[in-house]
Amino acid sequence: MKVIYGKREAKKNMDFDKKLFKSLKFNTFCILHFYEWENPSITYGIFEKPENFFCLEKIKQMKIDLTKRPTGGGIVFHMWDMAFSFLMPSNHKYFFLNPLKNYHFVNGIVLKAVKEYFNLKNLRLKNFFSLNRYKSFCMANTTKYDLVYKGRKIAGAAQRKGKDGYLHQGSISLAFPDKKYLDSFFIKKDILNAILENSYPLILKGEDLDLTKKMLKELLIKYFKKTLC
Repeated sequence: MKVIYGKREAKKNMDFDKKLFKSLKFNTFCILHFYEWENPSITYGIFEKPENFFCLEKIKQMKIDLTKRPTGGGIVFHMWDMAFSFLMPSNHKYFFLNPLKNYHFVNGIVLKAVKEYFNLKNLRLKNFFSLNRYKSFCMANTTKYDLVYKGRKIAGAAQRKGKDGYLHQGSISLAFPDKKYLDSFFIKKDILNAILENSYPLILKGEDLDLTKKMLKELLIKYFKKTLC
């Protein structure tokens, strides 16, 4: 497995993932890509329309990078998460034709890393689908095989599968979202409240977010390598 780091603007991170996805036809190995962001960043799935929820002019004034992901899924705020992508070529023994099996495979690895670091015995993968009026926002909506703890979403992802493999883009929620910060550009306040109600802060205010990310990255690498062997 190849591990990639690097700080980029949000669009460049997504463009880099597109490039990695296209390269799968030449690869026989998996890729784990940890995102780092040049600026505060928000990404959204290919079917979402952020203008329905945000004041785009205000986002521009606040110098927030807003960009589309090459996968589906809802809107994700990367100011308080640890985000990564994982790519697997279709010639790998753990590649499945069923996208849900691939989703379960990757999130099962994420579950092991998060559970070990935070010692959350009741952390689990959600085992059923559910309908939610706030499906446009990743952390306000839970779906099958998301990581949940005490009924709240801890981690989710979106995938794009092609004949040469798949791209899995994941997000692990770490800190509690800043309501005042989000309130400054949100149009629909009911959605903002739903995000806050469904968020579970894995780290407390004042704890070192960068150190947590560093340790989680090491655990993810450990469990990905162990599982892929």
